[in-house]
Amino acid sequence: MSLRCRPAGLVVALLLLAGCSAPPAPTSAALGCVPAPAATTQFRYARNVAITPGPGYRVLTVRQPYPGAAPQSLVLLSCDAPDPALPPALAGASVLRSPVAGVFSGSTTQLPFVTELGALDRLTGVADPALVSDPAVRARIDAGGVTTFAAGGITNAEQVIAAAPGVLLSQGTDDPAFPALRAAGIPVVGWADYLESGPLAQAEWIKVMGALTGRDAEAAAAFDAIARRYTDLAARARGQVPTPIVAGQPYQGTWNVPAGGSTAGALFRDAGASWSAASTSAAGTLPRSLEAVLAADGGARTWLADGPWRTTADVASADPRLPRIAAAGPGGQVWTRDKLLGPGGGNQIYERGVAHPDEVLADLVAILHPQLLPGHGFVYYRRVPTG
Repeated sequence: MSLRCRPAGLVVALLLLAGCSAPPAPTSAALGCVPAPAATTQFRYARNVAITPGPGYRVLTVRQPYPGAAPQSLVLLSCDAPDPALPPALAGASVLRSPVAGVFSGSTTQLPFVTELGALDRLTGVADPALVSDPAVRARIDAGGVTTFAAGGITNAEQVIAAAPGVLLSQGTDDPAFPALRAAGIPVVGWADYLESGPLAQAEWIKVMGALTGRDAEAAAAFDAIARRYTDLAARARGQVPTPIVAGQPYQGTWNVPAGGSTAGALFRDAGASWSAASTSAAGTLPRSLEAVLAADGGARTWLADGPWRTTADVASADPRLPRIAAAGPGGQVWTRDKLLGPGGGNQIYERGVAHPDEVLADLVAILHPQLLPGHGFVYYRRVPTG
């Protein structure tokens, strides 16, 4: 993608600040043209995204780029395809060629998809390197191959325009810089995997990354393997008597219990857990008081908390009422999901775990039904020692 200086209000001002002589990113052809397939991409679980074929192109549609937003469509062209005649419905859509020459990633949940597909060479920007945990991505950052474009959560439009990436993936929110970027010819994809319902639906967004990087087949194969492992584990746990749990922990006076329709709720249920909110269909969490959770779930002898607690003695220091939970006493188990942390303290369950719900589920099954996975090596969950 090249930059041209032309009168365009805010855009020309941004270009002047960035410097019109800034070297453009390499083209898709320079990085090796891999023609994209014209077929529809099948999404088995994800509902907030679609990739459909058109005459000579594909259409990527994000139905809700962020809460309350209108649907967004982008046109995906194969790197060797001629410019198509677009229908009026796509007249204002951004057009990008696949495989994209450079990806600017706004959310750490996108990074495992990049590395899983062997497309790390396409990653040219991250919002804030301090939040990145993935070792391969950190090595690329440390080598100077990645631009920081939104430190502190504020997108630096001038910097993005100067770098001229093939696409910028949002962090799931709107941004006042996006109109200027689109006007400068930089496509912005509203990345909203977190609005999906269920862990496999979120993980299936690897197919979006596959479409952008020209690795559709690899993305489909990677997701099929993840989904197969996940569903096999869930089927094994389904035959067990559900294990009662305490889910989460209080924060600033409120205990947000995962609802049955949430992604965390789906993981707990598929692992063979039972808790007071398991039968609710709502997404997200249900705010409850500590006393309400004690009354409903306090007798459970397994506690799946967030942490960080070094020993069970820290439980009492957080709130003197918490030791009344049976799991915090003799014969109980307290687990936190902070075993795999990055060098900057970032929790990998929110990064790699989004792309690998099969690994998260395996940890949960091993906690709740250890006889199903003897000798399991935990990835994200850590048992809090007695102290």
